[in-house]
Amino acid sequence: MLNFGLGPAGVEQQARLFRALSVDTRVRMLLLLRGRSMCVGALGRSLGITAAAVSQHLRVLRDLELVTANRQGHFVHYSLNNEALSQWWAAVDSLFRELQEPSTTAASCARKRKEVDHECGQERLSEAGEP
Repeated sequence: MLNFGLGPAGVEQQARLFRALSVDTRVRMLLLLRGRSMCVGALGRSLGITAAAVSQHLRVLRDLELVTANRQGHFVHYSLNNEALSQWWAAVDSLFRELQEPSTTAASCARKRKEVDHECGQERLSEAGEP
């Protein structure tokens, strides 16, 4: 089950997504699956990699629910999970919006830094013999 929040579990899920998408083969695989399903052999031929390598990449993408598997006869066809992709998009968008917004925590930290700097400045003045 995916957790898309900004709490610890959600942040871990988002980090897993970024790690998965940091591999160019997986991104190319997702691009190949736009609008159509493909089996492991077809993905391997299109990407120029072995079926075993395709299967390993697909496992990562399946764990993140980015792709779904559908057995058709002797073959398993993989396709994009558009619902999960939409949810991931919203979660990542929310993360980046959060990063752009000044937070009360950041403001609180800035105030604390000013207080500490002020206190340290007073200590430096008294060490130097100034009032």
